[in-house]
Amino acid sequence: MAKTLVWIPLLLLAGLCCLEPRQAGALDISKSVSLYARDMEFYYQNKNPDVLPGLLRSFDAQGALAQGEKRLMAAAFLAEVLRRDPAARQRILPPSKTLSRDGRRTLAWVAHLAQLGDEAALLADLLGPEDAVLLRQIRSSPAPLLRWDIYAEKTVLQMYWAAFLAFGDTAYLDAIINAALRYARLKAGGRQNEADFPVCASAAASLYELAPRHQAVRARLERALKNLSGPEAETLRVILRQQQ
Repeated sequence: MAKTLVWIPLLLLAGLCCLEPRQAGALDISKSVSLYARDMEFYYQNKNPDVLPGLLRSFDAQGALAQGEKRLMAAAFLAEVLRRDPAARQRILPPSKTLSRDGRRTLAWVAHLAQLGDEAALLADLLGPEDAVLLRQIRSSPAPLLRWDIYAEKTVLQMYWAAFLAFGDTAYLDAIINAALRYARLKAGGRQNEADFPVCASAAASLYELAPRHQAVRARLERALKNLSGPEAETLRVILRQQQ
């Protein structure tokens, strides 16, 4: 349950598979988290495209973009920003000459997920011959992000969180809440062996971690709770710290 990554620490707790109450201190942001990680988590509250170049440089310098899971999370965030605010594109495209190969790969995913009109030209510019496998993967992947199956793997769940934090689109949040409700149903029915149970449990755990700091998340959970009963309602009460 340790925060194994220094950026977007709350999203990384999506791997938790329980909802046991924890000490308040465990919910605090680590003092080692960079300013840009905080900018990303709270971007939807104060949309400021000026932070995007620094955010991308910071993650690149930390080596975060060298790992596929983190690269996709960053790409999901940036793609949602560009999809909603086309003017933000000039902040990160064309890429800085100092951006690493991993950074360029990240921007290739951004171009695809954001469905940029010149995606083909951008992919040709951002990727080299050595990226042929990645290029095929990108071209065969759906877009926009909401077409990705949140139950497929935890990386997709984390991408949904990143996209929500970019612009506050409740479509992503509702999908995460629905996954948490499925966790409640599966657990109550003794169906923990279902293939998607780990992802559903991670969805519930990530909501538990984010709800204390994000009023938008709490409000959506409270709205959903009004129409629920049984295990689903109890799960949301635990997430909201309303359990008896």
